[in-house]
Amino acid sequence: MKSSTTLDPGVKRALLAYLDALALAEPFQTQLWESAGLTLAQLAVLRQLRQGSLSASRLAQAIGRSSASVTRLLDRLEERKMVSRHRDGEDRRCVEVRLEDEGLRAMGEIRPLSDTALGQAINRMSENELEALEASLRLLVDRTREQAGEVEEVKQR
Repeated sequence: MKSSTTLDPGVKRALLAYLDALALAEPFQTQLWESAGLTLAQLAVLRQLRQGSLSASRLAQAIGRSSASVTRLLDRLEERKMVSRHRDGEDRRCVEVRLEDEGLRAMGEIRPLSDTALGQAINRMSENELEALEASLRLLVDRTREQAGEVEEVKQR
């Protein structure tokens, strides 16, 4: 692993390209907020729960956020009746999070990403380009989560 004080030119180019991609997501975030009053982090929670109920800790892990951050997200979503939390009868420390009808409804009101310029540009990509993009993004997410886990472990020592 390279020193964090020396920025490799390839790493710099990749970080700048990532920042460019983030800038493309800003209009989507604005539209998401205007149409459903959701942040991207809240949407990530709802999307994850659409696959089924999860414990709060597994949900945090699945979306790559700290438990404290997910607790705040859940507080806001629960106030709006989009999710509900249920304590395990045997182990009160375990909290199961469920997607509620209001959360499903809010997700249905969101204009699909495919209608945006970003979605249309992705739609024009070849199958090989799509596979490469998906693989690269998944790798970036996985490595970032691994790194964040390493950082969290160091903090806890």
